[in-house]
Amino acid sequence: MGEVIMKRLWLNFSIDLISFLNLLCLIFTGLVMKFILPPGTGGLGRHLHDGSGRGVRTKELWLMGRHEWGGIHFYLAFFFIVLMVIHVILHWGWIKGCFKSLFCSKSLQ
Repeated sequence: MGEVIMKRLWLNFSIDLISFLNLLCLIFTGLVMKFILPPGTGGLGRHLHDGSGRGVRTKELWLMGRHEWGGIHFYLAFFFIVLMVIHVILHWGWIKGCFKSLFCSKSLQ
């Protein structure tokens, strides 16, 4: 019995840690897209004139433009939602207990 509890605790800790790291990456990519590569930094003539549009070089960070960062941001967000669903499933008993204690009167328990 103790081994099952330890495995569940380890799974819960792992999901929480991965969720936290994923959230940090999500924040980072969001900040990159907001402040380093804001909308309109792609240039109109990116593939023409040696990658420059309107005489301005296309902005990139680590060889990726805003579009590529947006793709990474999207997949991180999707993975975060999956992790949060797993988190809720792991804590479903606790959630039910909280709602029961909030909405059920003491006489019904």
